[in-house]
Amino acid sequence: MLRNIPMLLIAAAVLGAVVLPSSASAQVPPARALFLDLETVFTQSDVGKDIRSQLQVMLSEISAREKTTAENFVTREQALLAGARDRDPAVLQKEWEELQAEKEASGNLYQIERTAVQSASNNARRQVNTVLNEIMQGILVERGANIVMSVGAVYVGGVDYDITAEVIARLDKRMPKLKVERPR
Repeated sequence: MLRNIPMLLIAAAVLGAVVLPSSASAQVPPARALFLDLETVFTQSDVGKDIRSQLQVMLSEISAREKTTAENFVTREQALLAGARDRDPAVLQKEWEELQAEKEASGNLYQIERTAVQSASNNARRQVNTVLNEIMQGILVERGANIVMSVGAVYVGGVDYDITAEVIARLDKRMPKLKVERPR
């Protein structure tokens, strides 16, 4: 009889493993998914268009200043080279190196500005995501669903489960614009 105890424990464990998952899954409601194309929300919503427009203005301003600065460096380089015959080569070399270092530092500053614009973009997107999450939570409750998934994850499904247009409409109403702040 004692020799059968290990077999009884193994049998009980196997039966318990078979029974437990089904009783545990009874506690978890079935997934009722809705689908969203987040990239479409950001490209077609009013706030998404507003953010892109502001970012483009920032980047255009940086590019314009960078172009003017580059033209100024070309002019300064040409002037330095034009007077090269009449100057001490060591002094000329030193001035050339200083000009090149200034040019490189200037390029680095413009890159820092572009990084700041990217940071501003990320901050704006986080702010929009906060509102989007609230909107999606409301739609989940209204539709009796419990998960929002990316449209890209769906191979087959009804269009009535895609909430992208509804999210855009609600976002346009709730947050049509957002002031994008560039970090200093």
